[in-house]
Amino acid sequence: MNELPPAVRQLLHAGQRQAAIDLLSEYLRANQQEAERRIAQYQENDPPVHLRGAGVVRASRLNAMIWLILIILMALAGLIFAL
Repeated sequence: MNELPPAVRQLLHAGQRQAAIDLLSEYLRANQQEAERRIAQYQENDPPVHLRGAGVVRASRLNAMIWLILIILMALAGLIFAL
């Protein structure tokens, strides 16, 4: 089994490595060392991607709202100074 379960991958992408190891060891009914080895292998073959640019906005609704508000404020400021 090279592929990790989706719940384990979500924990890894959230930065909760130890929780992912615990969940994988329960899932595989294996010891912690085997789970840790599989997670290390997964991270080596598929390193985590740090979001930049539009990916950050898409990842969080709060970020999207902040950017939307800033764009609206800049448009309003442009209209006010154009008059």
